Amino acid sequence: MSSHDDEHGTGPRPGQYGQPPPYGGPPYQPSPSGPSAATQGRPYGQAGPPQYDPYGQYGSHGQYGPYGSPAAGPPGQYGPYGPGSVPARPTPVVVAAVLGSLFGALGALVSLGLILGGAVLGALVEDLVASDPSVSATDPGEVAEFTDAAQVFAISAGVVALLWTALVIWGSVRALTGRSRVPLLVGGAIAVAVTAVPLLAALSGLASGGTGGAEVVFVLLFFLPALAIVVLLCLRPAAQFYAAHRARRAR
Repeated sequence: MSSHDDEHGTGPRPGQYGQPPPYGGPPYQPSPSGPSAATQGRPYGQAGPPQYDPYGQYGSHGQYGPYGSPAAGPPGQYGPYGPGSVPARPTPVVVAAVLGSLFGALGALVSLGLILGGAVLGALVEDLVASDPSVSATDPGEVAEFTDAAQVFAISAGVVALLWTALVIWGSVRALTGRSRVPLLVGGAIAVAVTAVPLLAALSGLASGGTGGAEVVFVLLFFLPALAIVVLLCLRPAAQFYAAHRARRAR
């Protein structure tokens, strides 16, 4: 051996031929292809973008947009079978439904009074005939005929009023929920027609001096709310409200 070999030794150097490096550190293995293209040209100490293995990446359905938003589209959008927004009730519809409920409560009282009054009318007439001599002098057949006619009229009017009451209450519920405004419109129109007759009579009596203004005001308390039901349900906000509900049910 030469003096050069004696000076430096002939044994393997640390880190060569599979020997572990000193202090137990991992062996340095340079990349066979050299530095990657992502790290070339970058200043020392600056980290490049993270690299991921193509295997295991999410597909197009698992990708997310910026700031964590799904890539499928902005939130809050529904397809043709998604839940639709419920239209808000406009003020005319709410007021008309409340007025219809009030008319329904009043109609229930009137119909109950008419039916009960017709049922007890016969007994009342008999007591009147027995207590009043002027009435007892009347032909009993005529009294009985008049009593029967009055009973039939009162009970029939009570049944009709009860049917109208049911129509108005049912129409108020359907109008408030957006199902239909037709039943409440029909009930309101009937109320307008019924209250218009005594209103015209009161106005005629006021013009001739036979009645005062109190009768006209009393009839107006029933006529104006009935007219308001019809007018409010015919306004444009109410029409749009029911059109939106029809379109929502047609989906």
